[in-house]
Parts: sequence; C-alpha cells; structure tokens
Amino acid sequence: MKKYLFAIAFCLVAMASYAQNAKATEAIYIIEGLFFREVPVDFSLTDGVMSIKTANGTQAYGMSVKEPLSEAAKKFAVSEEEIPEADVLLEMYQERLGRMKQSYVATEELLKTGDKFPRFVAYDIDGKEWRSEDVEGKVMVLNCWFTGCEPCRAEMPELSQWKNEMPDVMFFSATYEKPETARPVLEKIGFNWIHLVRDKQFKNYIGNNGYPMTIVVDKNGIIAQIEYGTSPLQRESLKKTIQNLR
Repeated sequence: MKKYLFAIAFCLVAMASYAQNAKATEAIYIIEGLFFREVPVDFSLTDGVMSIKTANGTQAYGMSVKEPLSEAAKKFAVSEEEIPEADVLLEMYQERLGRMKQSYVATEELLKTGDKFPRFVAYDIDGKEWRSEDVEGKVMVLNCWFTGCEPCRAEMPELSQWKNEMPDVMFFSATYEKPETARPVLEKIGFNWIHLVRDKQFKNYIGNNGYPMTIVVDKNGIIAQIEYGTSPLQRESLKKTIQNLR
C-alpha cells in the first residue's frame, strides 16, 4: 500500500513539474512590438521570422508581417507585465529589425504628410501626463527611439541643439521602454527633450520602416514631415522644416 501511495505521489509531482515546465517554455511571439502567445494572423501573411534569446535564456520569436496588424488581431496581444524580460526582448527585437530592414520591404507609411496627427495621451519619464491639448497652436516634433538603437543614440546630441536653438517648439522623444531602462542612456548623453516612456501608441506608426522615426507637426496639428532612420541630410531637412513652421 505504501508503495502504491508513493507511486501516486511521484506521478503527481512529475505531472506538476511537467505542467510548470510547459508553461515556462510556452511560445512568445513579438509582432509590431506587441507580445502574443500564438500568432494572431495566418502564417501566409508573415514574411520574416527571427529567433530571439536573452542572456538569461528567455526565448521569443520576432515576426514581420506583410500588412499592419488589424485591431481584431491586436486584441490577442498579451500585456508586457506577463512576459519575462519584456523590455530586453523588445530591445533585441527592434535592434534585429533595424539590422534586417534592408531585407524587408518597407511597409506603407501609417502616418502621412498632410494628415492630422492623431490625438494622444502619454506620460513622461517623471510621470507627468501630456495630451494633444498641451501642444495646440505650437510646432511639435516627435522622435521615436529605443536604447538598443545605435543611430538613435548617435543623433541625440544634435537633436539637443535643436531644442536649445528653438525653445518655443515642443520636442518629444518617445520609447516603449520603462523609465529605469531609458533614464541611464538619456542622462549619459544629456538628451534634453521631453521624454515619453512606456509608449504604446507612437511605436505602432513605425511598422517595418526603421528606427528612429521623427515627425514634425505644424501649429494646426497637421503632419508636415516624417523621416524613418537618420542621416545628416535627413536631419538637415527636418531642421529646416521646423524652422520654417515657427
């Protein structure tokens, strides 16, 4: 009888261990910066897959899709709080996309010049809330970046000069990362824009078009210029546009 009870106990422990391990190794997919437990679209709509693994062994699969995810598909997204090392996985995902962007066909721009810039609510690195109403009647510039993006970091000193030269313009930087991830980079470089963190809206406007993304919005809230990536010529063009709109 004791042997029988021991066998049952052993089986129960083994089953519990198996269930725990199965949960730990449950697949994680990253698409357009969102996390999923299963791919929310037909595989025929995907055009690129990358395997991502952190130094601690957390694994995910980054995927590129031929068309932006529909709102219906996005409803299957999992909160970042449910994903171990979410910030690290996102950083690696975006960096890999940046390296591979030449092999991807750029997605159609999700925002276009001449369009009204979408309404927004965002929070800066110190917890202050910013809304569309806060920039009404002012020129606004939005720069989307992440800590693992070398071109993003490289352009920050020059962008800081823009704010020094044009203090009347609302300059925002935005990252999907947490304050504790972004702050050390920003402080080291001395980037002086208003820093929005935990961004869940602006990053969706990038698609596969590459980081950084910089958008200039005029005093009427109309998008005047969008640039994906960065180069001296692009920055020169952006600065000229901002100066002409002041």
